[in-house]
Amino acid sequence: MLTSISAPQTRQIDPCDHAYWSQVRSHFMLERGHAYLNNAAIGMPPKPVGDAVAEGFRLMSENPSKAKRVFHDYIEDELRPSLAGFLGVQTGEIALARNATEGLYHIINGLDLSSGDQILMTTQEHPSAVRPWRVRAERDGIEIKEVHIPSPLVSEDDIVERISAAIEERTKVLFFCHVTRGGYLYPVKRLSALGRERGVISAIDGAQAVGMLDVDVAGIECDLYTNSLHKWFLGPAGTGFLYVNHAMQPSFTSLYAPGDDPGDDARRFETQGTYDLPVRAALGTALDFLNRIGIANIENRLRMLSDYLRQALLDVPRLRLLTSRAHDISSPGSTIFEFEGINAARWRGPMEAESFLHVDDHDRDGHQGLRISTHYYVTTDEIDRCVDKLREMVRREG
Repeated sequence: MLTSISAPQTRQIDPCDHAYWSQVRSHFMLERGHAYLNNAAIGMPPKPVGDAVAEGFRLMSENPSKAKRVFHDYIEDELRPSLAGFLGVQTGEIALARNATEGLYHIINGLDLSSGDQILMTTQEHPSAVRPWRVRAERDGIEIKEVHIPSPLVSEDDIVERISAAIEERTKVLFFCHVTRGGYLYPVKRLSALGRERGVISAIDGAQAVGMLDVDVAGIECDLYTNSLHKWFLGPAGTGFLYVNHAMQPSFTSLYAPGDDPGDDARRFETQGTYDLPVRAALGTALDFLNRIGIANIENRLRMLSDYLRQALLDVPRLRLLTSRAHDISSPGSTIFEFEGINAARWRGPMEAESFLHVDDHDRDGHQGLRISTHYYVTTDEIDRCVDKLREMVRREG
């Protein structure tokens, strides 16, 4: 029942190999006629992952005592070490969580901060990340300082220079996305290095990165990193992780373990009590599915699809592409755009209802546009269909 996790695929696969990617697509259960282009909101797990969750709950119903032991052993002996290896970190640096937001709450409440301490973040952070910082600011008197990052992005250097100039003596934490909600790719390794140089803790919201990019968390050299594994990783809903660098752990407070019982690794930062074991265990199936394709092949496939999409969007009347075509400042998966004189954010519902095209609105940073997020199971035919629908929506506006 529990999946033995395969070693990562190293063979290079052509991102345009129609036969191969069609075979991969056959493992997904999307309703006929629908094109799912909203993976950045929540991923579409392949059938083996859904089957693993269902089978796990069946085992829980048949023999709860046995199931608890089986799942616990699998998670600790195979899943946790395999996930740590995939991320390039030590097993003791990974705490499993429900999502990036849960990890962020641990980060925000686990840091030793006092009244007057400053948190530096950018204007591109996700609302779910900003909200808990504001709660702590109200409670403890810390200050939140936002650095304006233009939309569209200018360059890696521009991001680093803006953040560097904003760091003050009171700045204790540098908090930023790896990939923003709109698909802007930040230079996370450079920003983490900047934090070290200035004596500032680096904490990263990686909700939109893992499973899309080949993410070497240890190589980024940050202090804290959190992710939702139900997005690009295509795990079951309600799965994620929190990375706590070993050097950071002695000064990072657990919400669940008392100070005189610090434990010896990141598991002390995990929520205590009963949780949905079959869902967490099914992460092994998701990682196995990913490894059989290979994260490098996935990233290349996503780059091909987003390049294809962005080129096609250039021919749509009144459309302004907000995501750069330069790979160093754009994610491989998400593309945002707006239309001159049109509030396109309201098109999300009609596009799904009329044409079964699942996209998302992008109503922020002064934009009223749309976001399309293309994972490896998307086809160029589906992209063409979506672009044709956008042309139709523009004609309707007159």
